[in-house]
Amino acid sequence: MSRAATLKNKVRVIKEQSRLKKLLYYIDKNQKGLEIGPSLRPVAPKKEGYQVEIIDHLSQAELIEKYAAMGLDTSKIEEVDYIWNGSSYCELTGKKDYYDYIIASHVIEHTADFIGFLQDCSMMLNENGILSLAVPDKRYTLDHFRMVTTTGKMIDDYLAPAKTGSVGTLMDFCLHAVSRSGKTAWSRYLDGLLKRDYSFIHDYAQTQGAYEEAVKHPGFHDIHQYIFTPSSFALLIVELGEYGFIDFTVDKMYPTVTDEFIVLLRKKKEVSGLSDNEKMKLIKKVSKENRIK
Repeated sequence: MSRAATLKNKVRVIKEQSRLKKLLYYIDKNQKGLEIGPSLRPVAPKKEGYQVEIIDHLSQAELIEKYAAMGLDTSKIEEVDYIWNGSSYCELTGKKDYYDYIIASHVIEHTADFIGFLQDCSMMLNENGILSLAVPDKRYTLDHFRMVTTTGKMIDDYLAPAKTGSVGTLMDFCLHAVSRSGKTAWSRYLDGLLKRDYSFIHDYAQTQGAYEEAVKHPGFHDIHQYIFTPSSFALLIVELGEYGFIDFTVDKMYPTVTDEFIVLLRKKKEVSGLSDNEKMKLIKKVSKENRIK
């Protein structure tokens, strides 16, 4: 391995250690935990002594087969305790007020019911339990030109009879998802160095085909259903908490490092809102972060 490659690998390891330290800030190996959708990279591995259970969309053997076929490293995939079948996580595990923490890395943006997801996690968590999330920052991903998701959209999805996501959301994704210099995600720290040569990922025929198929055969689409920046995510949690949809508050939020930010939500009996001035400041930050460059 060349000196440059060795240095690059060391930097990658340091970044990953820092990331895990943030996600595991309130978590120790003696607590009871649940990790949702870890697939290739569990945050709290069982083999390292974490008392954690895993929910994923496939069994361990099926995950290994799937990702091995893609040429990816499958050595960290662990035994799956619950294979998700479309039911609520609480029903699937059969455990209420049980876990000290739940971890979900790059999961919440794929759900078709943000409020329902948080309510489900809340039911499984003990009082003051932690929900540890890694969330893509739309400014540094294929969602760059998409608008951040609003509280109203969250409520519409929560009230929708089918929890599959809307055709309109699928179209927003197909119409506006982009790559930059051939990448669908890039580091915040390289943002100023990369050329702004964006390209649409889907052409007219693909978009039209996706629309016709979605209308003909409604169902869930594994895309980024929800779009966030750090401030927009914080605003959603505040507003949904104020009106009793969720019982979480933002305990810690770490700024975007690569293409993601990390947020730790805490389950609370009473959720307090913001003053008008505080809320206005947060809304202004959302507006600033959502400006497209």
